[in-house]
Amino acid sequence: MDKNNQFVKMPIMTASGTVFGYEVLLREFNGISLDTFNRYPELYTEFCFEILSVISSLDNYHKIRQKGESLFINLTLDQLLSDGALTFLNQFYRSDSKVDDVIIEITENEMLYQNTAMLQERILLFRALGYQFAIDDFGVEHSNFQRVFDIRPDFIKLDSKMVITYSEQEQLNPAFKHLIDFCHQINTQVIAEGIESEKTYKRLTLDKVDYFQGYLFGQPQRLDL
Repeated sequence: MDKNNQFVKMPIMTASGTVFGYEVLLREFNGISLDTFNRYPELYTEFCFEILSVISSLDNYHKIRQKGESLFINLTLDQLLSDGALTFLNQFYRSDSKVDDVIIEITENEMLYQNTAMLQERILLFRALGYQFAIDDFGVEHSNFQRVFDIRPDFIKLDSKMVITYSEQEQLNPAFKHLIDFCHQINTQVIAEGIESEKTYKRLTLDKVDYFQGYLFGQPQRLDL
């Protein structure tokens, strides 16, 4: 991989302790740091096709996951709605790659400021190709259940702060359990982020959380092509 491009991966684990898949995270691209991307989010859209192409190359060389494991890719809403994403994801679909184990993550917070009809149209298009969707950072600030109904994500990733707060409580929180039950009722699987201890892992396993992500399972691992 170009030395000016840096990506890492984090495992997502099952309740039984096996690897379900990996999330790929950008650290630097084309010499532009992650901090700069976050300060100027339009850069994510500008380089969308190129970023996805590098991730695809890493995946083709089995640097990210093994056969049967899922691939989680983060996209901003502007990226998701961009021509770059449309072009790449169509090409990826038409290649020999298997897309039904590719999950596109979008953050819940961004969804609050997006035209729902436009978002649904793009999601329906990619779903028809076989891609799945996850809402990331669910539980931050103004969680909106209506948006969840609108998009019907395949996965919801519970925000790490909410998970940590819940795990530190002595008594079970009915609202947290209700959220998990709600997700399962609409056939959405739940991923808990921020898992840093066996205690939290075991507790959330008992609460029927489906998958887990956090430093308990390892630090971010750099990807090299």
